[in-house]
Amino acid sequence: FLLLVGTPAAAFGQEDAPADEGVDRAIAEGRLVYEANCSACHKSDGSGVSGNFPQLLDNPDLDDTDYVRSVILNGLSGEIEALGETYNGNMPAFNLLSENDVTSLIVFLQEGLGQPLPPAPPSADPGGTAGTSLPGSAVLTYGLGFLIAIGGIIVVIGPMVLAKADGGTFSPVQTWLKSAAIVLYFIVATVFIPSMVVESGTLASPPSVWGDLISSDLWDIIRSLIGTGVWLVALGVGIWGLRRVQRDRVI
Repeated sequence: FLLLVGTPAAAFGQEDAPADEGVDRAIAEGRLVYEANCSACHKSDGSGVSGNFPQLLDNPDLDDTDYVRSVILNGLSGEIEALGETYNGNMPAFNLLSENDVTSLIVFLQEGLGQPLPPAPPSADPGGTAGTSLPGSAVLTYGLGFLIAIGGIIVVIGPMVLAKADGGTFSPVQTWLKSAAIVLYFIVATVFIPSMVVESGTLASPPSVWGDLISSDLWDIIRSLIGTGVWLVALGVGIWGLRRVQRDRVI
């Protein structure tokens, strides 16, 4: 950050404050993304694991924003050199992160990695105005509204989706709703869920008790097998469910 002194600093102080607050917020959000997805391999302080996971702290490659963004979204495999040490591994792609998460993560890597945690904000004054609790109330209200809306949709559409054939046929609306429910299940259960499992931070690296026994290549194979297992289970449940509802004349 640029440090200004004298009268100009006072003149521009109010304009710089929002920018500083924006960076601080991005660092705080990026720290959460890093801890959830990166710290298992690269450690919370960015020191990495020699020979396995490159050190990120003081790594000049992090200064290239486009390169860092590409690695986060597309992963990285093959031999690389970082801070004079050679690595040959396979980093998974984290392309399910939102654009805001990726941007915040990059800001944290470039500006906040290795820095001490900011001081905790002062506790709320019990005698303060009720307005301080509005954000939490708003989230609760929106959440309840969303759940009520979903429940209403299920109550209205559910009977039509689960209705049995009347005289061996279904109405056009029932046909479309049943088809949509089947397609939605297979998309979520066989595409999104296996992808989320494979790319989760939990499977980013072997458990610590096996870390020295399992190479990165072997762990990639294990992760793929786990993802395949989740996919097979979801597919099997879907096929079993289709057979069950077909036998009950629901489809």
